[in-house]
Amino acid sequence: MRFFSLSNRVASIRARIDNTFSLPERFKGSFVERLTNYWKSLLTDYKDVAVGVVKESINKPKKAMFYGGLGYTAYLCGKRNPGEEDFTMQFRLATNNMILVHPSLQNPNSDAYLRRLQEAINQNRLRFLSLGIFTLVWEDLYDSDDCTYPAICEYTKVSFWSIPQHVVDVGFWNKFWRLKWELHNYDANYL
Repeated sequence: MRFFSLSNRVASIRARIDNTFSLPERFKGSFVERLTNYWKSLLTDYKDVAVGVVKESINKPKKAMFYGGLGYTAYLCGKRNPGEEDFTMQFRLATNNMILVHPSLQNPNSDAYLRRLQEAINQNRLRFLSLGIFTLVWEDLYDSDDCTYPAICEYTKVSFWSIPQHVVDVGFWNKFWRLKWELHNYDANYL
Protein backbone atom coordinates (compact mmCIF):
# COMPACT_ATOMS: atom_id res chain seq x y z
CA MET A 1 0.00 0.00 0.00
CA ARG A 2 2.92 2.31 0.57
CA PHE A 3 3.73 2.15 -3.15
CA PHE A 4 0.38 3.68 -4.05
CA SER A 5 0.84 6.58 -1.67
CA LEU A 6 4.24 7.16 -3.30
CA SER A 7 2.65 7.21 -6.76
CA ASN A 8 0.07 9.72 -5.50
CA ARG A 9 2.90 11.90 -4.20
CA VAL A 10 4.66 11.74 -7.56
CA ALA A 11 1.44 12.69 -9.34
CA SER A 12 0.87 15.66 -7.03
CA ILE A 13 4.47 16.86 -7.49
CA ARG A 14 4.06 16.59 -11.26
CA ALA A 15 0.82 18.58 -11.14
CA ARG A 16 2.52 21.31 -9.09
CA ILE A 17 5.40 21.46 -11.56
CA ASP A 18 2.98 21.68 -14.50
CA ASN A 19 1.11 24.51 -12.79
CA THR A 20 4.30 26.36 -11.83
CA PHE A 21 6.17 26.05 -15.11
CA SER A 22 4.13 26.95 -18.15
CA LEU A 23 5.26 28.22 -21.52
CA PRO A 24 4.82 31.90 -22.34
CA GLU A 25 2.30 32.81 -25.02
CA ARG A 26 4.98 33.53 -27.61
CA PHE A 27 6.06 29.84 -27.59
CA LYS A 28 2.54 28.43 -28.10
CA GLY A 29 2.35 26.40 -31.33
CA SER A 30 6.08 26.70 -31.99
CA PHE A 31 8.94 24.24 -32.10
CA VAL A 32 9.65 24.85 -28.41
CA GLU A 33 6.15 23.74 -27.41
CA ARG A 34 6.38 20.62 -29.57
CA LEU A 35 9.77 19.81 -28.07
CA THR A 36 8.42 20.34 -24.54
CA ASN A 37 5.41 18.11 -25.25
CA TYR A 38 7.70 15.44 -26.69
CA TRP A 39 9.89 15.35 -23.58
CA LYS A 40 6.86 15.37 -21.26
CA SER A 41 5.28 12.43 -23.07
CA LEU A 42 8.61 10.59 -23.12
CA LEU A 43 9.05 11.05 -19.36
CA THR A 44 5.44 9.98 -18.79
CA ASP A 45 6.03 6.80 -20.81
CA TYR A 46 9.17 5.97 -18.84
CA LYS A 47 7.36 6.65 -15.56
CA ASP A 48 4.54 4.31 -16.61
CA VAL A 49 7.05 1.60 -17.51
CA ALA A 50 8.84 1.98 -14.15
CA VAL A 51 5.54 1.83 -12.25
CA GLY A 52 4.51 -1.25 -14.26
CA VAL A 53 7.82 -2.99 -13.54
CA VAL A 54 7.51 -2.31 -9.81
CA LYS A 55 3.89 -3.52 -9.73
CA GLU A 56 4.75 -6.68 -11.64
CA SER A 57 7.74 -7.37 -9.40
CA ILE A 58 5.45 -7.09 -6.37
CA ASN A 59 2.94 -9.47 -7.95
CA LYS A 60 5.54 -11.97 -9.29
CA PRO A 61 8.65 -11.83 -7.10
CA LYS A 62 10.21 -15.05 -8.48
CA LYS A 63 10.09 -13.74 -12.01
CA ALA A 64 11.54 -10.41 -10.88
CA MET A 65 14.36 -12.16 -9.02
CA PHE A 66 15.10 -14.32 -12.07
CA TYR A 67 15.34 -11.32 -14.41
CA GLY A 68 17.29 -9.34 -11.82
CA GLY A 69 19.75 -12.20 -11.39
CA LEU A 70 20.03 -12.62 -15.14
CA GLY A 71 20.73 -8.91 -15.56
CA TYR A 72 23.30 -8.92 -12.77
CA THR A 73 25.03 -11.97 -14.26
CA ALA A 74 25.18 -10.27 -17.67
CA TYR A 75 26.61 -7.15 -15.98
CA LEU A 76 29.33 -9.19 -14.24
CA CYS A 77 30.18 -11.04 -17.46
CA GLY A 78 30.48 -7.74 -19.30
CA LYS A 79 32.62 -6.27 -16.55
CA ARG A 80 34.99 -9.26 -16.65
CA ASN A 81 35.09 -9.49 -20.45
CA PRO A 82 38.76 -9.95 -21.43
CA GLY A 83 40.38 -7.85 -24.12
CA GLU A 84 43.47 -7.79 -26.29
CA GLU A 85 45.78 -6.89 -23.41
CA ASP A 86 44.50 -9.83 -21.36
CA PHE A 87 45.09 -12.15 -24.30
CA THR A 88 48.64 -10.86 -24.76
CA MET A 89 49.39 -11.30 -21.07
CA GLN A 90 47.99 -14.85 -20.95
CA PHE A 91 49.75 -15.76 -24.20
CA ARG A 92 53.11 -14.53 -22.88
CA LEU A 93 52.60 -16.43 -19.63
CA ALA A 94 51.80 -19.62 -21.57
CA THR A 95 54.82 -19.13 -23.83
CA ASN A 96 57.08 -18.59 -20.83
CA ASN A 97 55.76 -21.78 -19.22
CA MET A 98 56.46 -23.72 -22.44
CA ILE A 99 60.00 -22.33 -22.71
CA LEU A 100 60.84 -23.75 -19.30
CA VAL A 101 60.17 -27.29 -20.55
CA HIS A 102 62.69 -29.07 -22.79
CA PRO A 103 61.42 -29.35 -26.40
CA SER A 104 61.51 -33.15 -26.29
CA LEU A 105 59.17 -33.11 -23.28
CA GLN A 106 56.65 -30.58 -24.65
CA ASN A 107 53.19 -31.61 -25.74
CA PRO A 108 53.20 -31.31 -29.57
CA ASN A 109 49.59 -30.06 -29.66
CA SER A 110 50.32 -27.25 -27.20
CA ASP A 111 53.48 -26.34 -29.08
CA ALA A 112 51.67 -26.27 -32.44
CA TYR A 113 48.88 -24.09 -31.03
CA LEU A 114 51.33 -21.58 -29.54
CA ARG A 115 53.34 -21.49 -32.78
CA ARG A 116 50.16 -20.83 -34.78
CA LEU A 117 49.24 -17.97 -32.44
CA GLN A 118 52.76 -16.54 -32.56
CA GLU A 119 52.76 -16.65 -36.35
CA ALA A 120 49.39 -14.89 -36.51
CA ILE A 121 50.57 -12.23 -34.04
CA ASN A 122 53.81 -11.66 -35.99
CA GLN A 123 51.89 -11.28 -39.25
CA ASN A 124 49.30 -9.01 -37.59
CA ARG A 125 46.41 -11.31 -38.54
CA LEU A 126 44.74 -11.76 -35.14
CA ARG A 127 41.47 -9.89 -34.71
CA PHE A 128 39.50 -9.35 -31.53
CA LEU A 129 35.72 -9.02 -31.52
CA SER A 130 34.17 -8.09 -28.19
CA LEU A 131 30.52 -9.13 -28.00
CA GLY A 132 29.74 -7.65 -24.60
CA ILE A 133 29.87 -10.70 -22.39
CA PHE A 134 32.57 -12.63 -24.29
CA THR A 135 35.35 -11.97 -26.79
CA LEU A 136 36.13 -13.85 -29.99
CA VAL A 137 39.73 -14.05 -31.20
CA TRP A 138 39.90 -14.98 -34.85
CA GLU A 139 42.60 -15.24 -37.47
CA ASP A 140 42.18 -13.17 -40.61
CA LEU A 141 43.65 -14.11 -43.97
CA TYR A 142 45.64 -10.90 -44.38
CA ASP A 143 47.43 -8.26 -42.35
CA SER A 144 45.24 -5.35 -41.22
CA ASP A 145 47.63 -2.88 -42.92
CA ASP A 146 47.85 -4.83 -46.18
CA CYS A 147 46.59 -2.77 -49.13
CA THR A 148 47.00 -5.32 -51.92
CA TYR A 149 44.01 -6.24 -54.02
CA PRO A 150 43.31 -9.66 -52.42
CA ALA A 151 43.40 -8.07 -48.96
CA ILE A 152 40.83 -5.37 -49.75
CA CYS A 153 38.58 -7.28 -52.16
CA GLU A 154 35.31 -8.18 -50.50
CA TYR A 155 35.23 -11.60 -52.17
CA THR A 156 38.53 -12.74 -50.64
CA LYS A 157 37.75 -11.67 -47.09
CA VAL A 158 36.62 -14.06 -44.39
CA SER A 159 32.88 -14.45 -44.85
CA PHE A 160 30.38 -14.50 -42.03
CA TRP A 161 29.73 -18.22 -42.50
CA SER A 162 33.42 -19.18 -42.38
CA ILE A 163 34.24 -17.29 -39.17
CA PRO A 164 33.83 -20.43 -36.97
CA GLN A 165 36.69 -22.05 -38.91
CA HIS A 166 38.92 -19.04 -38.21
CA VAL A 167 38.09 -18.61 -34.51
CA VAL A 168 41.26 -19.17 -32.52
CA ASP A 169 40.00 -18.59 -28.99
CA VAL A 170 37.04 -17.45 -26.91
CA GLY A 171 37.52 -15.13 -23.96
CA PHE A 172 35.05 -15.22 -21.09
CA TRP A 173 35.31 -14.28 -17.42
CA ASN A 174 38.89 -12.90 -17.66
CA LYS A 175 40.22 -16.07 -19.34
CA PHE A 176 40.82 -17.28 -22.84
CA TRP A 177 39.51 -20.80 -22.61
CA ARG A 178 41.07 -22.54 -25.59
CA LEU A 179 44.51 -21.23 -24.62
CA LYS A 180 43.95 -22.61 -21.14
CA TRP A 181 42.68 -25.93 -22.54
CA GLU A 182 45.53 -26.38 -25.03
CA LEU A 183 48.12 -25.78 -22.31
CA HIS A 184 46.43 -27.95 -19.70
CA ASN A 185 49.07 -30.68 -20.12
CA TYR A 186 51.96 -28.99 -21.90
CA ASP A 187 54.86 -30.91 -20.35
CA ALA A 188 56.07 -34.53 -20.04
CA ASN A 189 52.85 -35.71 -18.42
CA TYR A 190 50.67 -34.95 -21.45
CA LEU A 191 49.99 -38.63 -22.17
